[in-house]
Amino acid sequence: MSAGREPKDSGAGHTVIGRGTVLEGVLKMEHSLRIEGAVKGEQVACSSLVVSPQGELEAGLIEVGEAVISGRVMGKLRARVRVYISAGAVFHGSVETPQLVIEEGAVFVQSPPTRQKGLKPRQ
Repeated sequence: MSAGREPKDSGAGHTVIGRGTVLEGVLKMEHSLRIEGAVKGEQVACSSLVVSPQGELEAGLIEVGEAVISGRVMGKLRARVRVYISAGAVFHGSVETPQLVIEEGAVFVQSPPTRQKGLKPRQ
């Protein structure tokens, strides 16, 4: 992945989950997050997210400003700016973003939309 695809960071700091590290739980921060290990939890929220080729992220809800995914991600991803899924990446879930870029060679599996309570299927 070229440096030009990395999300721009305000310089406020960043957190790296290194190779061999497994983190479980709710993860919220105001700055950037780079995942080289594994993160599993209910929610992940940060300004920018980078999932490296060996990184894995599984969360019920992922809220970011922007994301660059080169590893494996599973969950509902909401990005205010954009999501970039690199060749070789695997994404399973749903994405809400104004700009979505999927490179050739990436695997993108969109989860079916969740039906809202109270709505009945058409007959």
